[in-house]
Amino acid sequence: MKATIQYIENVGFLLIGLLFIFLINPFEKGYLAGYLLTALIYLKKDFLLKSLDLDYVMLLVFSIVYALTFAFTMKPGQGMQDILFYGFFPCTFYLIGKYLAQKNIPHKGLFYLLFAIGFIFSFSALISVLLNLKSGGFVQFERSIPMFWNGKIVSATLMGAYLTFNMCIPAILISKGGKLNMPFKITASLIFIVTLLCVFRLGSRTQLVITAATILFSLLFVIPNQSIKANLKLLVILGLGAVFIMNFFSFDLEADYLSTLGQRLQEGSDNSGSAGGRTERWAKSLENLFTKPFGWSLNEFGYSHNMWLDVARYAGIVPFLLLVVFTIRSFFNIRKALKLYPKELLLNTTILVYSIALFLIFFVEPIMEGLFNLFVVFCLFQGIINAYNINFKKTTLN
Repeated sequence: MKATIQYIENVGFLLIGLLFIFLINPFEKGYLAGYLLTALIYLKKDFLLKSLDLDYVMLLVFSIVYALTFAFTMKPGQGMQDILFYGFFPCTFYLIGKYLAQKNIPHKGLFYLLFAIGFIFSFSALISVLLNLKSGGFVQFERSIPMFWNGKIVSATLMGAYLTFNMCIPAILISKGGKLNMPFKITASLIFIVTLLCVFRLGSRTQLVITAATILFSLLFVIPNQSIKANLKLLVILGLGAVFIMNFFSFDLEADYLSTLGQRLQEGSDNSGSAGGRTERWAKSLENLFTKPFGWSLNEFGYSHNMWLDVARYAGIVPFLLLVVFTIRSFFNIRKALKLYPKELLLNTTILVYSIALFLIFFVEPIMEGLFNLFVVFCLFQGIINAYNINFKKTTLN
């Protein structure tokens, strides 16, 4: 606790508080905290001078080009603040991420920071779905759920996206490298169980795929880096866990808690091989990259359901290429971070599974037009990872 308080004092109570408000987004006014965070980070001149890098420049150029496109195509109800979101928040939160990953934060402290950001980001969605469950139970026909702050109806896809990081918890707990204490393990497990129930209510297949994929990649990552004894212990625990689940939980799609998900699985059985019909849209979008390089109308076939392709559809090939290059650079930055300290399995596993979860969401949803806050959080994580690569390497060399 003392180390946590010391870290918050170093970073600043105001910055941490404003960041949490932005992530929780009360009454959809989180952007006000975003404005204050922008002012705070750009006033730190000494930090800025050593933190502006190529990734920041690429994010800034991409954001400005995208914001200008948005300015010329604004719909009723959209205004100047939307332009500011698109134009400055990605690169601003990238800088905030770099500021959060200070030299004096230990590896486990960095893990707790990532975990806290992921959980706080899910808070409003969790409460909203739980309140909906309390009032109506699992057997409901409508998947969209009102946000508890203001009653605004939010689609199941968007609500589920806020829960993405919580769905990675089993993959994180597989790693024993950090020697997490039992209270944290119990708390994290409870968060996952509650989140899983919310995912069942939303009928989100994507979130279940994220859990399965991150567990698989976590095992592939952790097993080669552990001793035979640790691996045997892990396999025994996983085996006992599987037996417990098979014996005490029903997988009958007619069960109440699986009613929404079961309905979706039955409805989507015919197009599951095409990612819910998305592959056809991806193919058309790739073709349009060459035939319509300045973008195309949403009326043509709807969303591409892919972050990069939807950027091309909306704003053209230039921001598409900028975003692709930034994504590739992000991939190599993540890879570099995973190689810095191979024995730090807890932190490395968290970086790996969070990144996989984000990329999976980005690959199947129109992020910039529907889940923009998730992209902002991705930029925040990239700032943390890049600062980790620089600061911890310098500490080692010194």
